[in-house]
Amino acid sequence: MEYENLKECAKYSSLRTSRITLDTYVSTENMLPNKGGITTIDSIPDCKTVSKYEPTDILISNIRPYFCKIWYATREGGCSNDVLVIKANKNIDSKFLYYVLSDNNFFNYDTVTSKGTKMPRGNKNAIMKYLVPKIELQTQKKIASILSAYDSLIENNTKRIKLLEQMAENLYKEWFVRFRFPGHENVEMENGLPKEWKIERLGDICDSVGGGTPSTSNEKYWGGNIKWVTPTDITSKKSIPLINIEGRISEEGLKHSSAKLLPAGTILMTSRASIGFFGISKEQVCTNQGFISIIPNSVNMRMYMLYNLKLRKEEIVANANGSTFLEISKGRFRKMKMIVPSNGVLSQFEDRCGTLFESVYNLEIQNKNLTRQRDFLLPRLMSGKLEVKP
Repeated sequence: MEYENLKECAKYSSLRTSRITLDTYVSTENMLPNKGGITTIDSIPDCKTVSKYEPTDILISNIRPYFCKIWYATREGGCSNDVLVIKANKNIDSKFLYYVLSDNNFFNYDTVTSKGTKMPRGNKNAIMKYLVPKIELQTQKKIASILSAYDSLIENNTKRIKLLEQMAENLYKEWFVRFRFPGHENVEMENGLPKEWKIERLGDICDSVGGGTPSTSNEKYWGGNIKWVTPTDITSKKSIPLINIEGRISEEGLKHSSAKLLPAGTILMTSRASIGFFGISKEQVCTNQGFISIIPNSVNMRMYMLYNLKLRKEEIVANANGSTFLEISKGRFRKMKMIVPSNGVLSQFEDRCGTLFESVYNLEIQNKNLTRQRDFLLPRLMSGKLEVKP
């Protein structure tokens, strides 16, 4: 197979724009790792113009290329200077080029040729020397079509996940903010709350556990069978259930850290720097120091506690302190208070939301398998090992 340098079929965009919104601005912060696309950013910069991207442009994060952040633009917008905007020439299909640059071979090359150690940046000149397979245009389109079919299924599943999680959040607000829970018409109110509901300290209704990290210099502590969660596993996700956890520690490593083995169903909350992001473990895990892990005293409180705390992020952050970075301590967390509904209402909410979350989990498993299949096919299609007829 013949190859050509990227600079022969694409170029960096030099366009600028002053029209950006929360929905159209892209930075390294809202680009998701492992080719996860983008999410909505929390704020936009106060500047006159930024780099402009257009539909079919390819956006690549130029910081820490090993995070594999890439997005195929479907709309017009602006991005930070740390995001590269690549425009395909007319002699190459833009979606095909996107998949060429989505290959792990490209990100490995980008990482090896990057500059810097603490926060490596991609070398723009080296990137333009990356070898792109020279394939007939119709075959390019066919390859892009095959791989796009996987991405379409993943995107549809992701939309369904978002809808299911929104349904769970709306149900929480209907029952526990507006007090329209099942049987609310026949419930007597007392001091602004339904009778039998209580206000409790978090320390009295759940166990809150910190995490720890074993020595990174001792190889026998790592690569075991125990899933080890870091804040990035949660802050980089679009949904709450945790399945794509790459970190592993050994039983020996667990013994030599302050981390605890947490049971399935534990609520994981980031507690430092990026505070108030949540996940739920589907199996036993342990975490590093960036978490407060929450184990409710009653099994029927899991979903209620998750959404209660998720919607109180500002209050949780307000209870944090620290000079280097904000952190909420277990002591401060335990002193926070929570309205505790009646046991019957909690059980009904747990059943309803538990069913929704099981559906979310199954969809995430499907997406994980689809991603594996796509990433298995991608280099084989690009190298010609799998023949494609246009």
